[in-house]
Amino acid sequence: MFTIELARGSSWQEPVETIDRRYCDTDSLEFALAEALHWLREIQQTAPARGATHYRVLGQDGTVIGGPARLPASAGDQSSG
Repeated sequence: MFTIELARGSSWQEPVETIDRRYCDTDSLEFALAEALHWLREIQQTAPARGATHYRVLGQDGTVIGGPARLPASAGDQSSG
């Protein structure tokens, strides 16, 4: 079992605020991460005023064990040429 948190801030590792949390009754981290991403996108579309920017997955003991994959530093850089 995992806990999924939706958070606001510049980083999922150190959120400014936890917007919401819910339990995900699965033994699969991959499933929990997919559910977290789905929930984040849903909240961003249906309730943008809540300000959710990231998700993270916590283990049973509350340890943060997963979140969105980091993009390479150059992924958003359009200035090369």
